[in-house]
Amino acid sequence: MNNFKRVDGDYTIQIIDEDNVLTLDSTTVAVTGNLEVSGNVTYINTEQLNVNDPFLALNDNEANNFSSNAGLLLHKTASDYAGIRYDNNAGLWQISTSTNSTGLTGTWNSISAAGSTTNIQYNNAGSFGAESNFTYNQSTNQMGLDGSIALTDQSSAPANVAGATVLYANTVGSGGSGVYFVDGSTTDELVSKSKAIVYGIIF
Repeated sequence: MNNFKRVDGDYTIQIIDEDNVLTLDSTTVAVTGNLEVSGNVTYINTEQLNVNDPFLALNDNEANNFSSNAGLLLHKTASDYAGIRYDNNAGLWQISTSTNSTGLTGTWNSISAAGSTTNIQYNNAGSFGAESNFTYNQSTNQMGLDGSIALTDQSSAPANVAGATVLYANTVGSGGSGVYFVDGSTTDELVSKSKAIVYGIIF
């Protein structure tokens, strides 16, 4: 039997003993207005939580003195958490694979580009690293390298790439360089200076 209760003014259900619990035993509880929950902890024990809002506002109860950082934590072991947070002091997003339930311990790595403009990014012990000697300039479509390239020997020639020349390394052959190329149906070894001099004398 359906029941409908209509009241004029505020409606309060108060439990005298703070250890007692108010339980709503229903398959679905529908709230047609705003839901305000006040307390230190809110528990949501569900297998799946669907949120239609595109943004979740964290740290939203602050008026003037905002927390130095805030974010989301994942409980991964009995005492270990992983998380993502925004460090208000550093002005950066950060991630951690090992912190505590408050998000204040462990190592937090910044989620931002390292180095200066045009520096190539790389994994530096779990953090973003950058190298000024390895750069890419988008405006000129040019890559810069102040160093060496180590080409690992390949067991076979790589496949041809249309409209491109593919370089690779293999055992040194008659060209004396060990650096080979594939361009269309052509596969050959680049000739070293010493081999080029010998060939020049012979021929």
